[in-house]
Amino acid sequence: MTAPQRTRFRETELGLRIASAIVLLIVILSAAWVGGWVFALLCGALSGVLFYEWLAMVSRTPFDMPEAVLTLGFAFLLLMCLIGYPLTGLIVMLVVGFIIEWLTDGIEREDVRWIGLGALYCAIPAFALPIIRDNSGFGLLLLLFLIVWVTDIGAYFAGRHFGGPKLMPAISPKKTWSGAIGGLVCAVAVALIFGALSGSISPWPAALFAAFLSIASQIGDLFESWVKRRVNVKDSSGLIPGHGGFLDRVDGLSVAALPVGILVLLSLP
Repeated sequence: MTAPQRTRFRETELGLRIASAIVLLIVILSAAWVGGWVFALLCGALSGVLFYEWLAMVSRTPFDMPEAVLTLGFAFLLLMCLIGYPLTGLIVMLVVGFIIEWLTDGIEREDVRWIGLGALYCAIPAFALPIIRDNSGFGLLLLLFLIVWVTDIGAYFAGRHFGGPKLMPAISPKKTWSGAIGGLVCAVAVALIFGALSGSISPWPAALFAAFLSIASQIGDLFESWVKRRVNVKDSSGLIPGHGGFLDRVDGLSVAALPVGILVLLSLP
């Protein structure tokens, strides 16, 4: 590929990434603004797509009974999240997982264990995001989105500009300490601006909240990179033009949303 061809390719890929990101942002923010069953269904559909990508990544044998049972357990977990009984779904999913582990004990079925882990991981959006939206309002959800997105953007540009030592080269060779710190600083700055404009959160809590979620988001990004490296894939899928798969886009959001959703759930009367 010649230099002009590489330039045109990068420009086309960048255009696809921007267009895909805009469409996704419009859909997600519109549904989040509406809330209720509209947002819950979107989150459930997102979790379903995440699990589909996860299955495609980790499955190493033909789809069989253990995988079918785990998939049904995941579907039940999603249903319980949608109707407001996530704890029931979680307990059933864990019991199913332990039963499958007991039945396959001594059999080399690492993919079954990965599927069980993925069922819990991929259900996080269906569990946490509607809880945050329904019980704490659009503002907290928007702040969560902003922190995660700005962390990702800030880490990308800070890492490219400053470079320096790698964060975890064995897991994600491109990520640097400068990028991680840059993402965290940008997240704190956005949270401070958000708090000042909305008057909903004072500076110190805003800064601590943003720092914690920024770190959680970056851990989520590293976790997904580790999984992809373990199963030897570059992207979770090609469903999003220019971006790879949905797992590649919401890895940080899932891990950051989980503690927020649990805290909101625990604070309910």
